[in-house]
Amino acid sequence: MTRRLLPLALTLPLLAGCDPQGLDLYSPTDARDYVRSCARARSDVMCRAMQPTLAAVSGPVSVLLPNTGDTEREEALTRFLAGRGTTLAAFRSDAALQAAFARANIFPVAQLRTGTFRTLDGTPHEVTCAEHVSGLGPECQIGPLGGVDHLHYRKPQADSLYATSPQTLGELIFFPF
Repeated sequence: MTRRLLPLALTLPLLAGCDPQGLDLYSPTDARDYVRSCARARSDVMCRAMQPTLAAVSGPVSVLLPNTGDTEREEALTRFLAGRGTTLAAFRSDAALQAAFARANIFPVAQLRTGTFRTLDGTPHEVTCAEHVSGLGPECQIGPLGGVDHLHYRKPQADSLYATSPQTLGELIFFPF
């Protein structure tokens, strides 16, 4: 009997010490929940920057986040900020700069479709969408960014979270602010 319980006794402490979100077992309920979840990672500066703005916005949202890892997001943001004469450290401590980033990359609509939409900062963006081209969900061309709604499977209960990538290599992976 002890031999049968030994694997279980060793597995339970291991599982108890694991964060389900770290194991990618967590399924966000909407865009705000996704951003809260990814902001828990110490390295994800973009999700952390979006949280206060998302908390202040009532109603539906469509959030744009680069379809890259935390390191690539941070590097892209660092290059962009250097071009503006500032640093990532300054961005991390400047709530107004973080809010500007968030407002430039959040639409106040539940889902994008073909047409012109404005981000929270008021900038208009031409959007062209095609349904399930890749099998991952609706694909949209959002200005210079391509995006796939990673929460499409939760419609109509959830907002949208578009994983973005630039149309041409080397371009910004988010909207400038």
